Amino acid sequence: MTPAPGRSGLLAAATGAGGGFFSGLTGVGGGAIMVPLMTGVLRMRQHTAHGTSLVVIIFAAGASAAVYGLREGIAWALVASLLPASVAGAYTGARVVQHVPAMRLRQVFGVFVLLLGLRLLLFPGIEPLLAVSGVREVLASAAIGFAGGFLSGALGVGGGAIFVPALVLILGAGQHEAQGASLCVIVAAALVGAATHRRHGSIDMHVARWVAMTAVPAGMFGAWVASGLHAATLQRVFAAVAVAVGIQVLTTATLTLRRERREALALPGAVEGAA
Repeated sequence: MTPAPGRSGLLAAATGAGGGFFSGLTGVGGGAIMVPLMTGVLRMRQHTAHGTSLVVIIFAAGASAAVYGLREGIAWALVASLLPASVAGAYTGARVVQHVPAMRLRQVFGVFVLLLGLRLLLFPGIEPLLAVSGVREVLASAAIGFAGGFLSGALGVGGGAIFVPALVLILGAGQHEAQGASLCVIVAAALVGAATHRRHGSIDMHVARWVAMTAVPAGMFGAWVASGLHAATLQRVFAAVAVAVGIQVLTTATLTLRRERREALALPGAVEGAA
């Protein structure tokens, strides 16, 4: 799919604006917004949407991280603890997804994000799940980094849906601190994931340019809005968005799988085999 100037170009630009603002506001990559729009509105193939989304995320998350750095500061020690494992996870996820049904992965992602959002929304004041330090904290950070990176490479999202709630709920990081660190790690993870997708030919650079054109300023604006919100308010916003995204992703993936099964059963070979 290659949008030209006109309606399709405007749709691509709107996709970037929505994903970019979501990225800056919540500290995630924005792919949870962009991928469904790319596959639905822009009619892109699922795997191509994943790879194209990662290209856009590199720029949108980078611009948002710059705003966080200027207004809030970045917890670079936290970034360093997440980065190596997230890069490895992104590479693994981008390779694995080429051989795994994308809708199954999206179902898992939807359930995970939904549960995390509900946890933050319903029980915001509970203490961190782990009180760790030293080597155990490093290992926990590495596990979070790998999980977020894998999600990034596999589903074309930034991985912040893992990074942010895990840093807050498991390691006890502040909401602003977690979102700023998440955006920095997302840039590196998206770079690796996008490079791997490009080798498999699952990136549409023309679409990426249109989407990135609005995603970058929208991401910066979202980060600016987030920096002015109280941490508790920002956490509630993140949780509410996570619940909405989780429901949307889970619903669309499930409906798509059901439609694919019906279409497969309708094929003459399937009917004969069933008989």
